[in-house]
Amino acid sequence: MTTARTARALPRRRAALGTGLAALLAVTGLGLGAAPAHATPPPATCNPDVEHIWDDITTAVITPVITEFTSFNVAPGTTGQQTKKLSEMTSVTTSINNSAEFSATYTSTLSSVGTKVGFQVANQRGNTRTTELTRVVNLNAPGFYGIYRGVLRVDGEWSRYICARSGPGKGYWINASQSGTGQYTTFSFPDEGTITCEPAAPARTVREAAQRELCK
Repeated sequence: MTTARTARALPRRRAALGTGLAALLAVTGLGLGAAPAHATPPPATCNPDVEHIWDDITTAVITPVITEFTSFNVAPGTTGQQTKKLSEMTSVTTSINNSAEFSATYTSTLSSVGTKVGFQVANQRGNTRTTELTRVVNLNAPGFYGIYRGVLRVDGEWSRYICARSGPGKGYWINASQSGTGQYTTFSFPDEGTITCEPAAPARTVREAAQRELCK
């Protein structure tokens, strides 16, 4: 995946990731449009010598997004290796408080999002855009096919607390977020593969979103 800044860029994953993410969503109870039921605010007191920041992820909404896609027919007698170029559908950009230009101090915020939802997400400035749009696939049956690339976008609200010193080794957490809460957007590893209209893809996955795009 190409990101605006390459620090800790997420690697590409193939179609098998879609099933893995579906399993994670099932385990955590987080699906399309779902959010965690409980925030995890800090305790009342802290030690400013060792504790500095507490990021509380209060909501997390997960949406499968198709970022690149193409569809095509394979006629009888033309099966075998196919070379196709995907078209960009949309892109997802990491952001903090609606800004893509956030400082490295917010890496911990996006890492906390991954902990909350149960799968790794991008924790640096970046986006889903890629220059690698050509795919080579080997198809052994005629039919209507799609090739897709996409991610699970995660949007939500969060609060940042800092440990304010009240004495030697003693302090208390104060909410440092403007208006009490902020907004974030991040995304999962890319999922890509080939799709047909049957059988039905796992629910609430990038693969299901690609199937909807193909068969609409």
